[in-house]
Amino acid sequence: MARTALAAALVAATATATPWASAAENHLSPRPSIDSPATAVPETPPVAAWRLDDLNGSPRAAAWAGPYRGLPGSGVRFGDQGPHGNAPGAAHFDGGAYSYLNTEGIAVDTTHAFSAGVWVLPEVTGQDMTAIRQSGISSDSNFSLGATTDPAGHPAWSFTLPSADGRTQVTGGTPQAGEWACLAGVYDPATGSARLYVDGAQVAAADAAVPEDTALWNFVMGRDDNDDSKAWQGSLADVRLWDSAIDPAEITELGRRGPRPTAHWQMESAETWDNGLRVIPEVDHRADFLLNGDADVTTDDPLSGTGSVTLDGDGDYLESDIPPLDTGRSWAVSAQVRLHGTPDRDMAVLSQTGLRTDAFTLRHRVADGTWHAVLAHADEPDAGTTELSAPAAGGTQTLLLQYDEKAGEVQLWIDGALADSAPYAASDAWEATRFLQAGRDSAADGAGAHHLDGDLDEVRTWAGVLSGEEINSL
Repeated sequence: MARTALAAALVAATATATPWASAAENHLSPRPSIDSPATAVPETPPVAAWRLDDLNGSPRAAAWAGPYRGLPGSGVRFGDQGPHGNAPGAAHFDGGAYSYLNTEGIAVDTTHAFSAGVWVLPEVTGQDMTAIRQSGISSDSNFSLGATTDPAGHPAWSFTLPSADGRTQVTGGTPQAGEWACLAGVYDPATGSARLYVDGAQVAAADAAVPEDTALWNFVMGRDDNDDSKAWQGSLADVRLWDSAIDPAEITELGRRGPRPTAHWQMESAETWDNGLRVIPEVDHRADFLLNGDADVTTDDPLSGTGSVTLDGDGDYLESDIPPLDTGRSWAVSAQVRLHGTPDRDMAVLSQTGLRTDAFTLRHRVADGTWHAVLAHADEPDAGTTELSAPAAGGTQTLLLQYDEKAGEVQLWIDGALADSAPYAASDAWEATRFLQAGRDSAADGAGAHHLDGDLDEVRTWAGVLSGEEINSL
């Protein structure tokens, strides 16, 4: 009864203030993402948004659009790593009774067209969990996005709206515990539909009509006000709300996960350790390249910067001290290379080793004068392969090889242009748990092969895939 009275007072107060209009008028300009392509889809300003990249211990979740900050319960921790690998970049919710961020305001008018988006990482699946919702007063929520189970009992994502006879629930996609996904829900009364998107792709839709007399209430992250058992267990990031049904192309861009750099060797200088090993440090000290044979850094005619690594083809190579790539998921690797003279044999530029074969090798093939990439379908010497090739023009060239798990494709880029591509199914990808090699690959018995006679520079690796614009900027 007390809640009903309080609700009526707040509705009366907000009827004049129309907080969703205020949010639209006072939205802040979004900070550009370093992961966005240079030619981005036109961006609709959100009426309310929270990055959830606040520092650990912050008393509030700052709003970058709209007037409402988020008040965290004791079950929320700021400062976790976000979906693009940035830390801080997400808020963690422990799934308990105090696992919530309450904004104490109406973020968007859900009786009209609206869109909602959030990056989510569930720690468990197969149960109902609310990522974001706008509450009802004494009724069901104005909307909610989260996880549920489908009629067959399988984990699924969910977008829920009120209807005249109860609720409309749209489900689709498959949540994976410990994996980030971008959820978006769109309500479009012009078409009478509710649409659910996962990672930028529409996965489900249904007829929907939100009653015009739906009572609006506070926007909340991480819980269902009517059921603590539906609290979110995991992380949330980059919450956005719009007072329109935004274009599907914009949702696709929203769900694009930018590549996360995992290593970058500039090849400017080498260090000698106490045990006599010579190494090239990674720029952020995440890994080292061990110099083997006569491999060394030269400042004479470098490919880039003030130094390059020169190899003479007689057993020289570099090997990382950790595997910088999870080759079972989306990844990218690049290097600048210049061959010495006219090649008379095959020579490898990059490879990542498994126990019995290389997950990939990128080499120069002398028979047809091409750059040639070979990707094994299993960690076995006789495994099937996917192969790419493109002409080698000579001189200094920038090579990039990448695997897009979502698209089921591998691509070879040369000097910023897509040179070749081929299907490569997720079932063919596997994680090579040993090392990245530069200047050689591995024979079936594990011995080094195809040593490079040439210069190397600017070796980089990423988790995720790069856009054409990002590749052109290398």
